[in-house]
Amino acid sequence: MIEVPAMPLTHGGHPVRVAIEPDSIWDEAGQLEGHSVIIEGRTIVDVVPSGALPSDLPALRFEGATLLPGLIDCHAHVSDWMLPGFLAAGVTTVRDTGNDLGFILDLKKRCEELDSIGPTLLVCGPLLDGPEVHWERIGRGHRVEADIRATIEDLAERGVDAVKLYVNIDELLMSAAVEAASDAGLPVLAHLGLVDALTAVRLGIREIQHLSGCVHHATGHELSGVDPTLPQRWQEAFVRDGVVNCPTIAVWDRIARINEQAFRSDERAEWVHPAIRMAWEGFSFRTDPVATRLARQASVVTMKETIERLDLSGCVFIAGSDTPFPHLTPGFSLHDELALLVDAGLSTHRALVAATGGAARALGIGDRVGRIASGLDADMVLVGGDPIADISQIGQVEAVLRRGAFVEEDVLVNARNRAFTMYPHDPASLFITDLDTRSNVPNGSSD
Repeated sequence: MIEVPAMPLTHGGHPVRVAIEPDSIWDEAGQLEGHSVIIEGRTIVDVVPSGALPSDLPALRFEGATLLPGLIDCHAHVSDWMLPGFLAAGVTTVRDTGNDLGFILDLKKRCEELDSIGPTLLVCGPLLDGPEVHWERIGRGHRVEADIRATIEDLAERGVDAVKLYVNIDELLMSAAVEAASDAGLPVLAHLGLVDALTAVRLGIREIQHLSGCVHHATGHELSGVDPTLPQRWQEAFVRDGVVNCPTIAVWDRIARINEQAFRSDERAEWVHPAIRMAWEGFSFRTDPVATRLARQASVVTMKETIERLDLSGCVFIAGSDTPFPHLTPGFSLHDELALLVDAGLSTHRALVAATGGAARALGIGDRVGRIASGLDADMVLVGGDPIADISQIGQVEAVLRRGAFVEEDVLVNARNRAFTMYPHDPASLFITDLDTRSNVPNGSSD
């Protein structure tokens, strides 16, 4: 990140107005050159030709940079030590898709009260599982329909943004959950296990994680062995019912190639707590039989082929990382997910939409973030070069704005270093440090 001025949001009690002038501006509407974004306080005021800027308006020029909406990670399990890394990578909104309810609600509140410490958080609370709870630290079990209805009513009262169903939910529990969530006005997302994708869509699921219920067995990373006609049926059902897919290819790719030395040399891991990096080194999948590890690598190829077919049919994708699984650095792993989506056949434009405007709409916050447009929050990221021409440029983060204020790199580094002096006892971190003791992880390791 480059050094940027510490711009106050207000002066004399009034919002400060300033122009940001990059080489180009991108959002899902397209790419503009020779334009500037005017912000006032925390809000985007307008996008205008740079030549039309008032002469007395302060303007900050960023040569060779592209300005984009702040990125949105739609699938993560958040710890407080991760917050600086998200902002350093230009990720200004994160949806937590499974965590201890009290912890994540408190963290969400802290991020709202002090913008500089982390991104906006949307939360699901605990994973809603069946009688068997797969991840005990961040999950909650249910035996009958009345149980899951009561849980969703409680979550709604506590203020979650969505509910997430997990792998041991059967059809009866899923149907009850969808109905209860609808009554509470909450969207539902699912990591499928006992229920296949077509059945889940019929029951009312409108967002699926990891291509679960499509590509993978319910008991591991192996290929599902589905008949060749199923992909066409998925396409038809997903397009007909507006189903959103959050593939998180990055987590499957990292687990499939977990022993590759390049991952251990990734300098971005400086944003990962040392205890988590140590847990990554002890991850049990490293010593699985060669045939098992190769099958996982093959499953990643199948995921990419499926994504390409679904994309060509018009299915909607949003981007998520599943950080902090092995070699997924908070924030920066979303850059990797975008590159993998492009490798799977999405255009760079569609991949970026999956982490900006498309993600915002899917998460129900399109009226606040995801675009560079008048009236929206001034959450933006400046990157070197042109990520439309080369998606890898998304990782060249030069500056980040969080609700109109430039994020200061030294503030992030100091916050990271303070967090790293303490052992992480939060639920998501303990969930990861537990993994090196588990040799058999149903449904794959991802969550």
